[in-house]
Amino acid sequence: MDSKTKELLAIAASVTQGCMACLDAHVRFAREAGADSQEIQTAINIARAVRLEAVTRFDEAASEVLRGEPIAVIGGSSGCGPGCNC
Repeated sequence: MDSKTKELLAIAASVTQGCMACLDAHVRFAREAGADSQEIQTAINIARAVRLEAVTRFDEAASEVLRGEPIAVIGGSSGCGPGCNC
């Protein structure tokens, strides 16, 4: 994978993680690797969509728990409870 692609992925990861310092650094590195403003904006927009979906699904699950409804969880158990995907 080339450096520009790696930095665009790092930008997306920074946005989904909410790390401003990482975002600043990886935008700079991406520009140095040849990424243009449109490519950087696209990486940010994709990450925003992923982050919004994750937050929305978690909020819906939290509401279900508050109502006493079981929530569907995909994956194995890692210690939090049956079906935990942490």
